[in-house]
Amino acid sequence: MQEVKLNKEIYIHVGPPKTGTSAVQKWLSSNQSFLKKQGVFYPSHSVDANGVSSGNVKSVYDIDENKQLCLNKVRLTNLIDTFHKSEYSILLLSSEFFFREMDEFKLHIPNAKFIAYIRNPLETKESSYNQSVKRHFQVKKINVVRRKQLPFMVRLVEFSEQFGEQDLVLRLYGERYFHHNNIVSDLLTVIGIELNVELPLVNNSYQFEAMEFKRWFNQFHLEDYQANVDRALQGYLEGCGQYSLIPQKQYIDDLIYYASMLEKYTTKLGASHLGPLITDMKTASPNPYVAQELTDSDFLSVCQYLQKTLGLDYYLLTQDIKLLSPIQNPHFHNLFVKSCNRKYRYIHLLLVGRSYLRRLVKKSIKALSLKF
Repeated sequence: MQEVKLNKEIYIHVGPPKTGTSAVQKWLSSNQSFLKKQGVFYPSHSVDANGVSSGNVKSVYDIDENKQLCLNKVRLTNLIDTFHKSEYSILLLSSEFFFREMDEFKLHIPNAKFIAYIRNPLETKESSYNQSVKRHFQVKKINVVRRKQLPFMVRLVEFSEQFGEQDLVLRLYGERYFHHNNIVSDLLTVIGIELNVELPLVNNSYQFEAMEFKRWFNQFHLEDYQANVDRALQGYLEGCGQYSLIPQKQYIDDLIYYASMLEKYTTKLGASHLGPLITDMKTASPNPYVAQELTDSDFLSVCQYLQKTLGLDYYLLTQDIKLLSPIQNPHFHNLFVKSCNRKYRYIHLLLVGRSYLRRLVKKSIKALSLKF
């Protein structure tokens, strides 16, 4: 693989997870023509209905039989060579999957610069938990046990100790730290582009009531309904939006503990510019604590919203869940099944009857045509 020319730069945005990668990748993917005019080559990738993607990981990696990432050296070489032969001055890649593969990238692209965002560890913890409920069928309550280390920071320190910190670009995650108060504008400044971007919400966190409903719903593991229910629940705006699942005193104690830990990591990384986050963590006020329990009225409020949003699909969902035995909270199972408006049952019967009649008519017409 040829060396990077002096007028060519390669940036690899590695996340890590829960630092706005979905918003970044959706914007970059939707604005390739703008980036091209700025001399930036950002390879295309798909984005799902929720605006979420795995970024550029498939541009250079395969998934092996053990479902592990495996670098496709041919594709990587072709990508780099195509970039060198082009008029682009910057190659930008983005995927949180790259975070664990930084060493491998560095060995194959020695001149690459890696962009990583540092976030309040407790925000990361709660956001990761929310995501596990949304997309990964989590049914357990959040684990509030304090960690003895911060794995993402450990990984960055290990990388800097092996390769040096000169090609590691560390940025603070949070609106008050971002350039122009958004992560895309902030990332663009790293590669030399000044732009005030307006971002739509991507991969929204649930309101508390929606999250607890989804945690209950996950026990049934209904993959066919997963995407529709998740998308609908992201639009549920009633109830509690600002909350913490960690008791207030523990949250404050943990913040101080993690702030001290971050200070040690930033010293090793030579990253004194991360200081504002550490200072803010020592003086932060947590969101109001809520215990992970729903009242009947809260549960039914979410049910009614889903029914209004999903319509007939909600009836079909209640019928499928009716046949399943609940592991957690059978009382909610009964409430859910009975929450469906009878009109959807009649609409379903009407549609089934209409479909049956259509098949019967087609069968009769076919029989008559064969007879004559």
